Amino acid sequence: MSIDVDSGPFLSLNSVEGAGEAAAHVIAAASVLKNLNELTEESLEVVRKYVDNWILSVIPLDYIPGMAEYLGGKLTKSILDVFEDVSEEELGETLEMITLAKKSLDSGDVPFNFAEVEVRIERVFRALGLEMNDFGRFLENSNIVEKMKRTVTLFTLAIGISSVRDRIWIVESQ
Repeated sequence: MSIDVDSGPFLSLNSVEGAGEAAAHVIAAASVLKNLNELTEESLEVVRKYVDNWILSVIPLDYIPGMAEYLGGKLTKSILDVFEDVSEEELGETLEMITLAKKSLDSGDVPFNFAEVEVRIERVFRALGLEMNDFGRFLENSNIVEKMKRTVTLFTLAIGISSVRDRIWIVESQ
């Protein structure tokens, strides 16, 4: 059993709109394959492509040197493990909300729903074994728009890194 990129309800990899929901569907399908012990490297590559496509909908990121290394050192779960705590629908909605919030932030506007976005980010972070409080050093001493952009950057990095790292790699890196 494998995930077929060209069939089903999944969007084209060239599409940015709906990229979050499409990524959530593919991640959920791969999670099922993992639970059935039928996950292949090919299926993982499809997950990575859909996550990369979602990341394209969020860039440019407000990256601070060392963010990825610090976050990667804290990460304890793969993206395929989030469904123990977050539903496929919630993950898809969260990814879509992040895309919209980032567009608003890039225009210099504070998204009206950013409090909800932060709550959703924290839920997905916890599902990945991360705590938002651990990243204060990247968020302090910045204005509200910069803080929000950096929060989105941390979330985007967490999704990206967790999609390329499996549980064995995470354990071995600690």
